[in-house]
Amino acid sequence: MKNVFDQLNDFATQMMHEVKKAAEQNDTPAKKLVHYIRGTESDIHEVDRLLERQRTLLTELEAKRDEAKELADKRFGQVEIAKEAGEQSLAERAAVESKHYGEQFRFFEDLVAETERELQQLERDALELKLKLEDLQNKRYEWMMRENVSNAKAKMNQMLEREPNATIKEESHPFTVPEASIEETVVEDEIDARIAALKRREQ
Repeated sequence: MKNVFDQLNDFATQMMHEVKKAAEQNDTPAKKLVHYIRGTESDIHEVDRLLERQRTLLTELEAKRDEAKELADKRFGQVEIAKEAGEQSLAERAAVESKHYGEQFRFFEDLVAETERELQQLERDALELKLKLEDLQNKRYEWMMRENVSNAKAKMNQMLEREPNATIKEESHPFTVPEASIEETVVEDEIDARIAALKRREQ
C-alpha cells in the first residue's frame, strides 16, 4: 500500500502531464497549475504536521528506552546488595524486575532505531516534494509570462484585423508650422499695411 508521499508524488507527476497537455492545446495551464499548487501546499502542510508528531513520538520513545535501561541497571545492582544481606527473596524479585526492564530496554532500543530510520526517510521524501513544488511554482511564472505574451499578441491582432489600414493621425502644432508659411504671412501683412498707407495719402 502506498504511503502519503508516494500518493503525492504520483499526483504531482499526473498533474504535470495534464498541465503540459493543456499547454499544448492552448488551454490555460497556469490556472490549472495554480489550483494544483494550492492543493499541494495544503498537503505538504499536513505532512509537516505528521512529521512533527513523529519527532515528538521519537523523543518519547527515547525517554522510555532510557528509563527502562536505568531501572534494569538499578535492579541489577540491587540483586547483589540483597544477596550480600542474605535477602534471597528480595534478590530474586530484583532479578526478575531487572530482566523485565532489560527486555523493555531492548524493545524500545529497536523501536527507536526503526523510528529514526523511518523519520529520516520521511524527511527526505518531504524535502523532495517541497523541491518539486518549488519547481512547479517557478514553472507557473514561466507559463504566466507565456500566457500574457500570447494574450497581448492576440489582442493586437484583433485590433489590426478591425482596422487594417489604421495609422496614427498627425496633428499640426503651432511650434511645428513650416518657416515658409510664417514668412508668407509676414509679407502679406506688410503689403496690406503699405497699400492702406497709400490710400490714406491719396485722400
